[in-house]
Amino acid sequence: MYNNIGLMTPRGSGTSGYVQKNLAHIKPTRKQDEFLKEIKAMKENVIQARKKANPDIILHEMKRDIELKKLTLQEELEARGIAEDEIKQRVQRLEEKLKDMLNKGEYQLDHVADTHVKTQRKEEQERKIGDAFGIDKEQFKPGTAFDFDAEEKTRLEKKVEREMRKAERLIQLKEQKKAEKKRLKELAQQEQQIKDAQEKDVKKEESRSRSRRKEKKSKKHKK
Repeated sequence: MYNNIGLMTPRGSGTSGYVQKNLAHIKPTRKQDEFLKEIKAMKENVIQARKKANPDIILHEMKRDIELKKLTLQEELEARGIAEDEIKQRVQRLEEKLKDMLNKGEYQLDHVADTHVKTQRKEEQERKIGDAFGIDKEQFKPGTAFDFDAEEKTRLEKKVEREMRKAERLIQLKEQKKAEKKRLKELAQQEQQIKDAQEKDVKKEESRSRSRRKEKKSKKHKK
């Protein structure tokens, strides 16, 4: 016993009588309240959406790149000692080719140092990924994955929508069965009418034949 902690005597306790660490003790995990607090903080501190690329700045950067390529070509040709008229023609052909690519939307910058160009390429990459996973960018909102209330509401709305579609399909099937039953009934009535008309014709024909036989017999008796 030490500082009023421990056993008065270790006899019969199966221990040495000294204060020891409890090796069987398990530290408690995070409580649910702490977890919910962290989730709430994540929902409140949502990462702001990245600024969109400015197409005007990107177009200006592309035009600047075209002028730079023209100047580079001109300096290379001048260094090789080519005639000035030939240099102007080649530079003009290069300019026409690059501007045609720019107008068709096929021109790509060789470098990506510009922030807007990087942003545009990142947006294109995200769009492809979104299309691959079926993510609607117009309806998607950052941080909704941690909004359990909204997730539950969305789940219930989808469930109600499925039930409504199911009910509509059942109503359509019932109407189709009803229409089919009515059609079959009309066909049966038409067949019965045709059958009745045929029987009437047969009876009329039999009555006519009987009357003819009677007339023949009466004529024989008269003779």
